Amino acid sequence: MTMPPRIEHVTAYLAARGWAVTGQWRNANVWSRSEFDVLVPPADTMADAAERLRELVRCAADAEDRSPEAIWRDMATPAADLVSYRTQTAFETLTLPMGADVLDAVRDLIAISARESLGDNRTSLQGRPPEAVRLLLERTLLSLSEDTFGLDVRLPFDNDPEPLGRRTALRVLQISTAVLYAARSSVTGAFEQVIRDGVSEAVCSALAVLAGPDRIASFELGFRWSQLAPRDDVAVTFPRGAGARILAGSRITEPTADTVSAVVEGLVTSLSDDKDGDRWRIKVRGFLTTDGAETNGQRQLVAVRLSNAADYAAALTAHRDGLVVRAVGFLTRTRRTSEIDSAAQGFTVTDRTTS
Repeated sequence: MTMPPRIEHVTAYLAARGWAVTGQWRNANVWSRSEFDVLVPPADTMADAAERLRELVRCAADAEDRSPEAIWRDMATPAADLVSYRTQTAFETLTLPMGADVLDAVRDLIAISARESLGDNRTSLQGRPPEAVRLLLERTLLSLSEDTFGLDVRLPFDNDPEPLGRRTALRVLQISTAVLYAARSSVTGAFEQVIRDGVSEAVCSALAVLAGPDRIASFELGFRWSQLAPRDDVAVTFPRGAGARILAGSRITEPTADTVSAVVEGLVTSLSDDKDGDRWRIKVRGFLTTDGAETNGQRQLVAVRLSNAADYAAALTAHRDGLVVRAVGFLTRTRRTSEIDSAAQGFTVTDRTTS
């Protein structure tokens, strides 16, 4: 443990966490919560104040079911909001690349949220961040959890009417809640709505990374608030498989001025259907036409996103029987791939075996 926290910060912590003064003993206040009692030294200058505070922290840890180290840090850094990341699934082996990926993902979440809190709506971290964001990151503290693999990020709570650190933490809470809702929703278009509401693909990708290398592990983002402006603690828990669904959903792009209508006719070469992630996708090798004009007169491989299980079953049959399929929709481009979304206009199987 580092230098002892100040008594005023200890009492502010206890008050914010539901402890209350229930008596006195030798000029020291007794604070109680449920069946637990702690004795708070009357002043920082007392000779045994540090030892009494260590005893207090150990008792508070038992009462709150937290580690003494975590409580000590909270008391010692009252002017900070905490955003925590915890895995819900134990990783048998934590490799260095995986740990680095998690660190990068958490940093991206914080940096993008800080930018958006300032009104900078760039959807990636390309380019130099605004000076206010850079300074916030430099003053943000990072520590590892003592139990399962996880991180604690302490954002500074400045003496401002609307501190950037608090606004950033609230933005992380807002976007993670919205993405979790979309990942768990059975409503068609849930991710499209989240993207239209301003949650970027970069944010979704960062959240997916937190689900582990296979993107299927459960994890939790927790939010604890500075004693200077306390709020109710909250946790956003992503269940097993949510990471894969987030990654798949983030690849959806809305039609834009650059989006063109397209038709592909050809043979199905492969199919994929991840029930916990990207659903009903196939690849077709055939002739691609965009806005009524054939692109290059040669067969090419085109990814197609189907709209439902019935179309996927038809594509599977076409693949088995060597039948030509026809997909009509918008040709969209993401950073990863180009594909036709057939939901807008349709998917059919012809009775021909060559195209």
